[in-house]
Amino acid sequence: MRSLLAYTLGLCLLPLVACSSDEVACTTLAAVSVTVTVEDSAGMPVTDADLEYTVNGGPAKPCDQVIENSYDCGVEESGNFVITATRDATTKTANVTVTADECHVIGQTLTMTID
Repeated sequence: MRSLLAYTLGLCLLPLVACSSDEVACTTLAAVSVTVTVEDSAGMPVTDADLEYTVNGGPAKPCDQVIENSYDCGVEESGNFVITATRDATTKTANVTVTADECHVIGQTLTMTID
């Protein structure tokens, strides 16, 4: 009886031992690199700004306006981002660094103020 218990317990623990602690289970979801909220100096949402970004000095790409004053800049892109917001004749820039782990980028959030 004691050997049956030890055998059963051993079978139960085998999956725990067989898995390497270095294995990572990544998801298939894509992570947004930078989420930008755009406001005016009074804290009101700005919905008519144009945003674009560059990564590591590369070509400019448009950010996607997802809802009202929220923009997504890049998907699964890491590096040094320069984000430019333009509204009428005013332009503002912001810098943020996005890093990645073994599966996805570690998304950053940013609030930009533009009048």
